[in-house]
Amino acid sequence: MTARKSHGGVSTWWKPPGLMEISDADLLNASTSFSVPANARGGLTLHTSKVAQRASIYVTAPDGEQLSTLYQLTRRATMQTMRFSTQHTALCLQLLDVLAEHALTVAKTVESGASLPPVRLTEMQQLLDLLYLFPRHTAIGYPSHTLGKLLQWLVKSIVAAALRGAAEHNDTVLKLQLLVLAEMLKINAGVRIYIKEMPKIKEFYRGLTILLNSTEDAEFLVYSMVILARLVLSDSLGAKLFSLKNVDQALELVFSVLEGTWDGGEGTGPSASGRLGDLLQHTSVLQCLSVDLLCELAERSDILSGLEKYPKVVEMAETMVGVVHLNGNAQQIHVAVHYLGVVVGLGHLFRKGVIQHLSEHDNFHRLLQVVLHPSKLLAFVTAELLLKIMGDDFRPLRGLFESSLQTQQLGPIIAGLFRLLSEASTVVQQSESVEELRSSEEYLLSVHVSQLLTKLCEFPLIRALCVETVSLNQTASVIQVESSHINSLDPQALLHYQPILSIHIVMLLSSLLRHESMDEKNKRTLSQFLQSSEVATVLGSAFFNRTNKDLVVETLLLYNQYLSGTTNKRFYALSLADGVLIVGQRLNEANENMQSIVGSLEANVAAHTKTIEKLQTDLQQALRFQDESRARHDLELQEIKGKYVDQLRQKEDAAQKIREMYDVKIRELNAQCESMAQLMTKKISALQHREQMLQENRNKRSMLEEENTELKRKVQVLEVRLEEVAHAHSIGAEEMRLRDKEIKSLQEEMAALSHDYTSQREEIERAHDVIKNLETQVHEGSQSQESTFKELVLLSKAHKALGEEKDELHKEVDAMRDELSNLESLNITIQTRLQEKKEVVEQLERKAKRMEDASSMHQSALEDEREKRRSMTRDFEEMRKAHRKLESDVAMAEIRMAEMRIVIESRDEQIRKGEEEIRHLTNEVNKQSKLQALIHQLSSGGDPQALATGAFLARDS
Repeated sequence: MTARKSHGGVSTWWKPPGLMEISDADLLNASTSFSVPANARGGLTLHTSKVAQRASIYVTAPDGEQLSTLYQLTRRATMQTMRFSTQHTALCLQLLDVLAEHALTVAKTVESGASLPPVRLTEMQQLLDLLYLFPRHTAIGYPSHTLGKLLQWLVKSIVAAALRGAAEHNDTVLKLQLLVLAEMLKINAGVRIYIKEMPKIKEFYRGLTILLNSTEDAEFLVYSMVILARLVLSDSLGAKLFSLKNVDQALELVFSVLEGTWDGGEGTGPSASGRLGDLLQHTSVLQCLSVDLLCELAERSDILSGLEKYPKVVEMAETMVGVVHLNGNAQQIHVAVHYLGVVVGLGHLFRKGVIQHLSEHDNFHRLLQVVLHPSKLLAFVTAELLLKIMGDDFRPLRGLFESSLQTQQLGPIIAGLFRLLSEASTVVQQSESVEELRSSEEYLLSVHVSQLLTKLCEFPLIRALCVETVSLNQTASVIQVESSHINSLDPQALLHYQPILSIHIVMLLSSLLRHESMDEKNKRTLSQFLQSSEVATVLGSAFFNRTNKDLVVETLLLYNQYLSGTTNKRFYALSLADGVLIVGQRLNEANENMQSIVGSLEANVAAHTKTIEKLQTDLQQALRFQDESRARHDLELQEIKGKYVDQLRQKEDAAQKIREMYDVKIRELNAQCESMAQLMTKKISALQHREQMLQENRNKRSMLEEENTELKRKVQVLEVRLEEVAHAHSIGAEEMRLRDKEIKSLQEEMAALSHDYTSQREEIERAHDVIKNLETQVHEGSQSQESTFKELVLLSKAHKALGEEKDELHKEVDAMRDELSNLESLNITIQTRLQEKKEVVEQLERKAKRMEDASSMHQSALEDEREKRRSMTRDFEEMRKAHRKLESDVAMAEIRMAEMRIVIESRDEQIRKGEEEIRHLTNEVNKQSKLQALIHQLSSGGDPQALATGAFLARDS
């Protein structure tokens, strides 16, 4: 750094601080901002724009990379970072919402009771650091939805951590959570109300009490007490928690932390700094929160009375005054300035004590010298402290500026303060926009410097120094530039613009004008300048200030001073009135524009209100029509459901009857098959007996042939008789050939019957094809009704019940299929047994004799079977008609309800398959009955009694 040169004949006032080191580590905390070199004017606004730009990028796309970039940028904070919320209020609130949502997202990735992974821990610490930095000086009001969820998460996490004893393990995240919550409660009454209205607020109080009783860590103690003080200090619970005994312990803790003598915690020593986050590595955060705790406790009158008698308050103030000097540590200076500002604000008694200490030990010039600190933030807060100490009552300060020695000590400092004003004039002249000017560090600091010089000019010796040092040209240039801004700005922008620096410079110049030692030429020139239109415009702008009451009061007093110090009051008042009128007219234009905009907006609102009312009426009518339509559809659905249930019940009854009928027939067939098996067993045994007898006859025949050789002679005698026997045998053979022809004719008739059966089966298949074509047509018709399906979407809930009924039907159909599979397996066994019986029948056919009676019996049985088949055909036609009628009913129901159509089609398909299976079983039963009749006929062997029995069985089957 280069030393500042003398200005205006004044000797060098600033020396390089050899012991002062300003590094990132010294200023890396949110309570203290960082220094910027005095010659880096061009980068100040750029830094603010970078912060705003990065904040906008992070709001648009919040991720870990953008968070880290924003975090690193805010580590090098300046006065603009501190005033970020004031200059970008909307962006700051939006950024807080996004940070809160990001923190909640990171918190959801961790299960309850589990520790954060290292990457997530770093990300969470960065989020909590930013959530502590940006809410400072931000008027949040009542929390948004996202901030409300963040506050709920903070309260819940603090309670859970307190219950599991996180304070014993020096939980960094818990400390940051307490710090964020304490900062949000500081100036936001809406946040306090929101937290007090939480359902678990009592558990939160209990958790903070557990933290206070379970640890000696100063950070946990101070943060918890600050939160409790800001929530319940004035309540009945606060009277219990902050009793006189507890307040004494709290004050002892506060001053121990400020003195650096508290050794009860593990996280406050230097060895613990490596384990903590950036924000918690510095004791200045803890010390500033301790000072805030002192300020919060002083809100109660009984505690404030005790503080007035508490000796350490004044002793610590004297110590802090000694800390504030140009070569001091930046963090210690910040803490000392913060403490002195709080103490001076507690009451006149404390302010008087601080001023007395400054007067006795001659420390005011060292305190004033810090305003020239390279760190603009430290200079800014020190200037604020001096303005607060000086106040409006100058009587206690007279002892500070009575001796010429003290005045000589202040000479270089006064020159440095005017040099700051000169630098500010350069910034004002080089600024490209009003926004850039308002966010400049030099400009903001110069406002406080001009106020400070104005107050110091109340003392004659200091005023004489100021007269010797002031540069009228540079101060006049500031007033002229800002006056031109007032005349050139848009009326709407003028509502938010105040030439604060020019106003205070005018007040400073007015104070200097009263000094008798000023050169007459300079006095006349200054007096003429103060009567110029630029000064009148600046004072008119101050007169219309709507936010700073003290500024308006100072302006009115200045008007009074001007008018009382001149002989021609009317002329001077007219010049001042011109400036007031000019600013008033510009503001009036802005108000008229605003009123026109508001009027147009109100007209638009009225038009939109009418449109909304009309839409609400239409919506109510549509809702009423929709309710009526829904009720009507519900009634129709109930009717259709009732009809469908009745039809389904009828079908189930018919299917049950058919099932019972076939069960009876199957049991009868099983009984007949068993009786036939027994009969066939008897027949086989009889045939075996006959074969044995035939073999015996053959043996006897051989014996007879032997005897015949011996009786040849007797044969010759009997030749005539043998010829007669041969003639009779030929006649019998002819009869056998005739009977063979008759058997062949019977076989041809059987083939014809089989052909008729095949043709009838083809007709049935053609009928099935016709049914399939009809189903195809029904499917095509259903596709044409898909447009109505969209209108019946609201009936989907009712269809779900039908879907459940459909599932029950599927289960019943599966049961029927299982029964049919059992019947098929039984049929296969019967067919195998019948095949075996067919082989026996083929053996019996070679030995059949007297087939005429058997063929007649077969013909009668065949007629019976034809009659049964015709009856089954009629039954099938009736079932088919019922099926077609059911399909027509289903088609009508599909027009009303597309979802019901699908269910009905599936059930009709199941019924059709059941009918096909029934017809298949009927055909198989007919075949079995025919075979059984044929077996009975063939097994009778020509016996009349057996033939009668076979015919009777055939008719029964």
